[in-house]
Amino acid sequence: MFIAEVLAPVVATEKHAFFAGRKLLLVREILAEGQAGGRTMVALDGVQAGPGDRVLVARNGGAVDDVLGQKDCPANVIIIAHVDAIQRCDE
Repeated sequence: MFIAEVLAPVVATEKHAFFAGRKLLLVREILAEGQAGGRTMVALDGVQAGPGDRVLVARNGGAVDDVLGQKDCPANVIIIAHVDAIQRCDE
């Protein structure tokens, strides 16, 4: 899992039937220093997130299957939580 910032919605008129009615979002990983700048990827929205939100992202097919309660989902990145705050252990 990693923390990311939602950048924008992803619109695809032609897509696999699994994605019909599901929201896809472009997210950018937040680095340990708290700044965006890591990998950018497309994630399935599991929490009604939107641009500017900080979110917790799971990146493996098993997590998507578990969150959606389905098997063999054709997605491997899903937003699973809104991040309200990050508290460092050394503070």
